[in-house]
Amino acid sequence: MGSINSSETFGESAREVEEAISEMQSNPLFPKGMENLSSDTLSKGREFVLEHLMNNSTLKDTQLQAVLVAAVESGIIDVIDGKLSERQAVVSCVSALETGLKILSKQDKDTTLLGGGQQPIELVTWNKWQSKGLSYFLRKRTLRLVSGASLIFSAPRAQWAEVLRRLHVSAENKEDIFVEKIELLLLGCVTSRWTHLIEGIMSVSYKSVTVSEQYEELRNLLLQRSKGLKQNEIALTSKVEEILEHLTDILKNRSHHLWKLPSALIAAAIAPWSPLFGLYFGEIEKQLKLDLSATRCCSCDKDLNEHKDCELAERVWCLYIFPLL
Repeated sequence: MGSINSSETFGESAREVEEAISEMQSNPLFPKGMENLSSDTLSKGREFVLEHLMNNSTLKDTQLQAVLVAAVESGIIDVIDGKLSERQAVVSCVSALETGLKILSKQDKDTTLLGGGQQPIELVTWNKWQSKGLSYFLRKRTLRLVSGASLIFSAPRAQWAEVLRRLHVSAENKEDIFVEKIELLLLGCVTSRWTHLIEGIMSVSYKSVTVSEQYEELRNLLLQRSKGLKQNEIALTSKVEEILEHLTDILKNRSHHLWKLPSALIAAAIAPWSPLFGLYFGEIEKQLKLDLSATRCCSCDKDLNEHKDCELAERVWCLYIFPLL
């Protein structure tokens, strides 16, 4: 197709192809996801296939080598430019997660990072966290940000990324500006299901479960994702996937900034299969392993048996309940 489109000799053939495509598209059974099909997109078929393969983090080394050889031989270097570094980041994240999960899975359940003998979360604490999350989603400032996020992310990725880069928000220093931009991005992930989100958090009923049990379930969830199992997941739009990909890129070495944002927002916005979910959960694990001499997000004792109503326990709880909504 590329040769036909670039050749004057086959001009008539190119027109025939366009007519055939137009006839197919007029069929009511033509797939809606291929509405933009044209001879131009067909001529880029090789690039699309290579890009799809490069995005597949489960490729074996021999398969990846074959893809790279094909790309070089075809002269499509631009397609793989940048994709290797993105792929390496995802693979490294999954590899680190699997290694950590293997180590943790060898530990007896009663000797997990959160310790044994915990009491279930009290109803008062459960309601407090539920009200806190709902309060954030309903406050006027959040609703204004949601309105702005909906407008910003209705544009193509290149445009909204540039808007965010130039955006001057209310914060006085660069760190706060960066955090507010992260907040906008996270809100952009949930604008399309805002009503469902509010209804969901309002309807969450109390469950007698310990923080360690929630933590154990989250680890199992991540283990399933690392093996490619995605059961009962909400289908995300391409727009949300783009936002999550952008967030992962800018938070690779700065995921600690997520601790400056409401735990309910992070849990609602980040899909469990996203590499960003693994980064955030990794930060939680770091906090669980810290001793009293290190910077902790809470003032709980070193034996880690007292994480009941602190910020760390709340973040684990939010990650636990939001996939259920």
